[in-house]
Order: sequence, then structure tokens, then C-alpha cells
Amino acid sequence: MRILFWLSVIISGVVTVSGFVLTNLSTASIDSGGNNYTGGNGNIGLMFIVFPSLIVMYFFFAMMFVLEMVHERISITRRKLQIGYLGVFLLIVGISLYRIISFRNEAQQYVDYELGYLSPFSNNLFFNVWTFIACLCAAGFFSFYLKKRESGRREK
Repeated sequence: MRILFWLSVIISGVVTVSGFVLTNLSTASIDSGGNNYTGGNGNIGLMFIVFPSLIVMYFFFAMMFVLEMVHERISITRRKLQIGYLGVFLLIVGISLYRIISFRNEAQQYVDYELGYLSPFSNNLFFNVWTFIACLCAAGFFSFYLKKRESGRREK
């Protein structure tokens, strides 16, 4: 059973990383001299995250169990790890929010329509290596709250 779990984590991890990379590659950039019209295809970059979204969610959920196993093997205290995970998560979220808001304010002058926060030009702000690390930090933080099974016999 463990081999199936590890195989599912590896496969879902490959799908997740591929989704993040393909979303970044298919994100259009704002051309300051062009018309920045996205045409009829819409936001094609989200296709690589939306279609495998259940697999992506499974990967981050499974990483809670993997990180729980890792925590048992390292000698850092629980409190320090939780503070580290939470600190990195909040730092990345803060920087990402600043980048998203400033991107929209700066890019709005180059388009003729109202630019939304999740546009074909801003996918790489939401799905990048930093948001991937933030999701792993959230999984690491919540891994401390998994209910452990009792070893030995249960009393009735």
C-alpha cells in the first residue's frame, strides 16, 4: 500500500509541477506598444491548472502526510517548524499580493478594457514557484494537526 501512496504522490507532483510550468509558459506578456487583445481563446493558461485541479489538490493534501513523516525524522522542534512554515507562507502571500495589485495598476494603462486580477497577462503571478512553495508551507503547517493512529491495541 505504501508503494501505491508514493507512486500517487510522485505522479500527482509531476502533474502539479507541469501544470504550474505550462501555465507560466502560456501566459501572455503585456506589450506596451501593442494592442494587447487576447482574442477568442480567453485565458488559455488556466487550462493547465483547472483541468487537473483535483490532482493538484490531492498532491498538496498528500504532502501533509509526507511532511508529517519528514517531521518525525528531523530534530527541529514542532514550534520552530510551525513558525517557519507560517512565516514563509505569510511572506510569500504578502509579496504576491503586492505584485498582483501593482501589476494590475501598471498594466491597466496598456489595455482598452477593464483588466481583471486573473487575466491572460497575470497567470504567472498566481501560479509560479513562490505560490507552489507557499502551498507546500501550508501543507507543512497543517501536517502537525493530522490525527495520528494509536499504536498497539485499542481498549473497548
